[in-house]
Amino acid sequence: MTKVILPAVLTATFVFLLAPIIVVVLASFNGVGVLSFPPQAFTTRWYYEIDPSFYRALWVSLLVGVITVVLAVLVGVPGALGLARGRFRGRDAINAFCLSPLMVPALVTGVALFQFSLVFWDLFRVTVGGTIAGLVIGHLTFAIPFVIRSVLASHTRFDHALEEAAANLGATPLQTFFRVTLPILKPGIASGAIFAFLISLDEVPIALFMGGGDATTLPVKIFTAIEISFGGDILAVASLVVCGSVVLMLVLDRLVGLERLFATKN
Repeated sequence: MTKVILPAVLTATFVFLLAPIIVVVLASFNGVGVLSFPPQAFTTRWYYEIDPSFYRALWVSLLVGVITVVLAVLVGVPGALGLARGRFRGRDAINAFCLSPLMVPALVTGVALFQFSLVFWDLFRVTVGGTIAGLVIGHLTFAIPFVIRSVLASHTRFDHALEEAAANLGATPLQTFFRVTLPILKPGIASGAIFAFLISLDEVPIALFMGGGDATTLPVKIFTAIEISFGGDILAVASLVVCGSVVLMLVLDRLVGLERLFATKN
C-alpha cells in the first residue's frame, strides 16, 4: 500500500502546485485574449503585443535585484560571522532582530519605509521614494536577513581546525578568509543570495510604497495592469517570467548542480 499511496500523494501534490502555472502558460496562447481554459484557438500574437513598459519594469526589477543581492552579501556575510563567532553582550538580541524582518508582514514594512522616506525628506530634502535607491533600501530589509540566516545555517557545520591549519601553514588572516572560510560557506552564501534575488524579483508591497514612475518593478506593473484589464499580453508576460525562472534553474543545475548549490556542507 505504501508503494501505491506515496507516489499517488506526491503526484497529486505536484499537480496541485503546478496546475495554475500550466494553465496560465497555456492560456497565453489563447486566441480569445482573456483568461479562459481550455484555449479556444492558438495564437502567439499576445507575445508580440506586450507593452514596452513591461520590459522597462523588468529591467528595473533585475537591476534592483542585483544591487540588493550584492549589498546583502557584503553586509550579511560579515554579520553572520560576527553573530556565529562573536561573544558579546546582546548577541542573542541582535540575532533575533536580524530575523524580525522575515516575521513582519511586508505590507507593514512598506508602510514603515514610506514613512521613513517622508521623514528623510523633511530632514535632508532628499527624495528616497520613487527611486531605485529607495527600492534597494526596501528590499535590503529582507534580503540581508535571508543571507544571514543562510550563512548561519551553513556555519553550524564549520570545522575551525581548517582555519587553524591554514594559519599554521603560514596563511595570513585575509588569505585564510578568502581561501578557506569563504569556499566552505559558499553554499550558504549562494543559497541566501539566490533566495534574496528571487524574493526581490517577486516582491510587491514594499515596491508599491517605495517605487513609482521610472522605478516601477515588474510585479507592481503587472499588479496595476490587471486592475484595468486581464488581457492576453499580461498572460504572455507571466508566461515569460515562468519560462525565465525555469531556464535559470536549469542553467544553475547544469553549471553547479542544485543539490550541491543548496547543500549545507561541502
